[in-house]
Amino acid sequence: MTTDIKDAKKLPKSPGVYLMKDMENKVIYVGKASSLRDRVSQYFRESDSPKTRMLMRNIEGLEYIVTGTEVEALVLESNLIKEHAPRYNVKLRDDKAYPFIKITNEEYPRICIARRRERDGAQYFGPYPDSRAVRELIKMASKLGIRRCRKKLPCPACLNFHIKQCAAPCAGNVTEEAYQSIIKNVSDLLKGKHKELSQSLSEEMEKLSQMQEYEKAAGKRDLLNALSTLSEKQRVNVPGHKDQDIMACAISGNTASLQLFHISDGRLRGRDSFTLSAANSDENEVISSFIKQYYLEAEPPQEIIVPIELPDGSISIWLAEKGVKLKTPKNPVEKGLMKLAMENTNLLLDMNALIRKKDAALMELQNALDLPSSPSVIEAFDISNISGTDATGSLVVFVDGKPDKKNYRRFKIKTVGGTDDFAMMGEVVGRAYARRKDEGKKMPDLVLIDGGKGQLSAALAAIGSLGLSLDMAALAKEFEYIFLPGRETPVILPEGSPARKLVQRIRDEAHRFAVGYHRKLRGKRIIESELDKIAGIGVKKKQALLRYFGSVEKLRKADVEEIGKVPGIRKKDAEEVWRHFSKKANQPHPSLKASEATSTVA
Repeated sequence: MTTDIKDAKKLPKSPGVYLMKDMENKVIYVGKASSLRDRVSQYFRESDSPKTRMLMRNIEGLEYIVTGTEVEALVLESNLIKEHAPRYNVKLRDDKAYPFIKITNEEYPRICIARRRERDGAQYFGPYPDSRAVRELIKMASKLGIRRCRKKLPCPACLNFHIKQCAAPCAGNVTEEAYQSIIKNVSDLLKGKHKELSQSLSEEMEKLSQMQEYEKAAGKRDLLNALSTLSEKQRVNVPGHKDQDIMACAISGNTASLQLFHISDGRLRGRDSFTLSAANSDENEVISSFIKQYYLEAEPPQEIIVPIELPDGSISIWLAEKGVKLKTPKNPVEKGLMKLAMENTNLLLDMNALIRKKDAALMELQNALDLPSSPSVIEAFDISNISGTDATGSLVVFVDGKPDKKNYRRFKIKTVGGTDDFAMMGEVVGRAYARRKDEGKKMPDLVLIDGGKGQLSAALAAIGSLGLSLDMAALAKEFEYIFLPGRETPVILPEGSPARKLVQRIRDEAHRFAVGYHRKLRGKRIIESELDKIAGIGVKKKQALLRYFGSVEKLRKADVEEIGKVPGIRKKDAEEVWRHFSKKANQPHPSLKASEATSTVA
């Protein structure tokens, strides 16, 4: 039914759902009510809520659906929120991406991943926000013997059977009764009923041992050990054997984070984290909306423990019809778990704030540098040399504001002598992207050069010679100016802004990486030149000495006897090495007489 927004007082006093629309007839809010007339009329009164005032400024139309009960309205409200994703409702982000684990409804059921719960007689477990957890659970379930393949039965056994990941009902290797036992074990695993599963596996192992099926019994033993390890990791001191979900919520602006601790058989068997679009809602509305949307698909436990009393009684009624009790924490253990969940929720909120801060830095940088898109991948170059010796270059990579160290690269300057920083920068940039071009790899969103206009020009020339066109900028150290191609005046980012801090961090990381490599090469050259002066000491003996002593400084302090202990070093070599360093320190050889030593030094 559609009505004019001014006719709210003409709405029926029946329970139902109302849909508020904007001038483009788009649904911007969905709500439920025990009395449509009373609830909708409240919106037209003076409100202290910024969300309500903003909503009312944008409402141009109203549609409503009458239901038989308030619980029916609750379910319909959740479905309509999923369908329309209204701007002003609390919404689970990307909820369709959360996978379920499905055990199909077939003669010989199989296990697989499902993206939504369907009414097909299958068993569903989840949803799981972490896809890695899904893969690990399916992997362990496969060891129990459940099949994963889609093949039509009967058929020849596949590789999974030969690697002991399937009981192979396809080849008739297991009876239907035995396979149903496997399905029960898998269900117990996914429900967190590890005690029952352990008991079942122990009985099977004992039976196999009595039948002298020792290899199969060993397989059951390995599963028991794995299950024991899993149970120990998840153990927590929770009295009783009720299945419970403990829910904690924290809100910051338009973002809410929510933690869900899953308790089963007296143990904490898992934890899920959710980020929600809060739309300026309070804790009560966020938790209420989450319960309605999440448990519409997920199988609820016996008890759901929430941090506050929810005034919406229809939620309790709806859950009670499913055999679920909604309550606040009562005993010290439940309060302790709620506190733990709350701490994790605040950590998640802080993490999300950092992510938003990072996104703000990239967006600010995009606008300041007139980039076509957010610079998700930024690569930076720096040159390090002292008086033109051991010159090196560095390439560091940042992805979404974080260092991607596995893609860092170091360069020895090969074609440039002296102290020509511009030419060195051109060489390093050219070599880096020539190889990238040959390999057909993706180019960065932004190339950041440490230096000023000269370094930028050299880098641009190197890129141009390769027939490439990349977004580039140079960051000068002295005043933190950013120079862009074709622009005379530099870009000056505000002091302390997220974008400025980000480019400074990237520039400093490139400098650190270049200087570290330069020092390594310079130190190696100094060491090599020192040992190269000793007669009879070649490459292998030099390496043996450095391996044994660890450094030239320790070798310098050693006596002839200690040097002679090095594998591959003869007595004559040891004396030569000692003599080389003793001349510099004016030390007499221990085998020489005092008078000879004096004359040698003289």
